[in-house]
Amino acid sequence: MENELENILKTGITKLNICINEGCINNSSVYQTEANKLLFVKDNSKPGSDKMFNGELEGLKAICSTNTISAPYPIASGCTNSGQHFIVMDYWKMSSLNKKCSSELGSQLADMHMFNLQETQPRINKFGFHVETCCGFIPQNNTWTDDWITFYTENRLEYQIQLLQSNPGNNLKKKKIIENYWPQLKHIIPKFFEGIEVKPSLLHGDLWPGNTAQSNSKPVIFDPAAFYGHHEYDIASISLFGGISIEFFEAYFKKIPKSNGFENRKLLYHLFHYLNHWNHFGGSYVDLTINTFESLLNAY
Repeated sequence: MENELENILKTGITKLNICINEGCINNSSVYQTEANKLLFVKDNSKPGSDKMFNGELEGLKAICSTNTISAPYPIASGCTNSGQHFIVMDYWKMSSLNKKCSSELGSQLADMHMFNLQETQPRINKFGFHVETCCGFIPQNNTWTDDWITFYTENRLEYQIQLLQSNPGNNLKKKKIIENYWPQLKHIIPKFFEGIEVKPSLLHGDLWPGNTAQSNSKPVIFDPAAFYGHHEYDIASISLFGGISIEFFEAYFKKIPKSNGFENRKLLYHLFHYLNHWNHFGGSYVDLTINTFESLLNAY
């Protein structure tokens, strides 16, 4: 793989013995170029990895182009002759967020969410993205859509329900969701957005504490599943499993205050991630998903 990377990057590289957290999906390595530049490389031979890495590359490009928040700059994605898909980006040494960087992250994320809404910038007026992106390993339908409720209902929740239907196991609980809970919830989703106007913000798309860090005393985000959507989606995502400090939320809501109905919409956005985790990892997310459906159906 090193020789093919050298041909693509047009420079000699040396693999370094740096211990990194590889996560549960990809292999990860750090290389040094002849010019002493450090590169981070993720690779995967599983079918569909090309879409995953191309989506990550385009998402990182979009985030970096806002100049609002730091993210590793992507250099290339591709495939070796042996079928190993990869993405190459800048390598940054990272550590867990301290309180100061957590606060800065909240403020900078708000800036990123507002970036597309500035009159001085070209406006993206639809919801979606120009390529597929993956939340975990599952691809997301980012077809451009005029309104957020339709996009979130059909391109996020409906798609996860369809995947759930095709997966084996938990048949009685799946049947309850597919035949009972989902048709009921789908009918009332517009009620969660009454009284607010949703405009497209560039989102990280898979924002949880494990995809945040600090480097050189500055907050960093990485591993995006980017698309243009409702800014509350990212805030719901990062609140899902805890692990982010109160300073983050205080700084974010200082710039973008909560709107009426936020807590119910946060739960609606949690539902996507529970379904996505169920489709990735199976049974441990079944009861969380069912409980969330029941809470949402009792909200209106």
